[in-house]
Amino acid sequence: MKSIIALSAMAGLVPVALAAPSRLHLRSDDTQEVNVMIQQVKSTSETDIAVVNKDTSDILGYSCSSTLNSGAFANLPITANIDENGAGTLTVGSTTYKVHEDRDTSGGIQCARIFNDGESFLDCAVPVPSSLSLSPISDQKTTCFDSGVIPSLQSAYNSMLAQQGPPETANLTRRDLSSSRPVLDERQCGIWSASSQVVGDGNPHQNYYLKQLSENINCGAADSCSVGQSDSVSYTIGWTASATAEEWLTGGFSVSASWTTGNTYSCNGGSGDTICVWYNTAHTAYTCENGEYNACTGFDGDGSTFVMYSPNSNNVGGGYYCVVGTCRSQGEGYWNYDGPAGGPQD
Repeated sequence: MKSIIALSAMAGLVPVALAAPSRLHLRSDDTQEVNVMIQQVKSTSETDIAVVNKDTSDILGYSCSSTLNSGAFANLPITANIDENGAGTLTVGSTTYKVHEDRDTSGGIQCARIFNDGESFLDCAVPVPSSLSLSPISDQKTTCFDSGVIPSLQSAYNSMLAQQGPPETANLTRRDLSSSRPVLDERQCGIWSASSQVVGDGNPHQNYYLKQLSENINCGAADSCSVGQSDSVSYTIGWTASATAEEWLTGGFSVSASWTTGNTYSCNGGSGDTICVWYNTAHTAYTCENGEYNACTGFDGDGSTFVMYSPNSNNVGGGYYCVVGTCRSQGEGYWNYDGPAGGPQD
């Protein structure tokens, strides 16, 4: 299955600092907790809704609409009445909740949502009766996104929750290549120099660096608020590698040594929301090898490979997005290693 489960008044707006994000959860003796996740593609109006076991991530129910009323939820339907950015209400059985990060405000659920110009993802921790028999659904082959536009914000959200760090750096042992070198006329060939080279086609994959550009802004009692350029910082994101590279390589891909995020985007929220601006810098990851190079004989690798991560030119595959309810702190960043195989792609 493809992609299951991402201003009227300004008084009282304050920057806030939040604790580390974790899977949304609530507990009660007579209820069990599930996560209701909804993805929307704005250009095609395609939607899916999934009910997920918070501990195992098993899919307990799934529908290609804003309502789930089959299987275990035939007598306890779940309906989302939300806008394209995931704001609105969630009705479970006969109880309607407001989509919100605060349980008192929502009426008993806890939600986080992220969105950009192309899609939105909503995750709500929802109580359902303990008596409701829930089990993983059979192997789900359905895709709700037949247009070919595959949502990606859920993957970014999961990386934020997991707080995935940078690539682990290995200490490569440099092999002494001098004994295997042919005797060369230094006047013709010059000297050997440390160098790096892509291994084969590089086995390229797309990875993403996610960084919070703005402060956290809480709308407080205002009906709505925004966070934008005046609250944000622009960062320069450079290439990195899983070992010390002798040099930076393009690998033959459309990549750059660094990319600057900018800080011109703005995000909106409603009463009581905590909002922030994030940026996704798309990278191409490709396998390389250190060694030495001579103009006559070419490259002689030392046998130890590593992965180089370079920002895509023009940040193809990346961009800004908004986070509501699971902000971190300005400048904090995480990696998402779940991108598709291949070079830069929209």
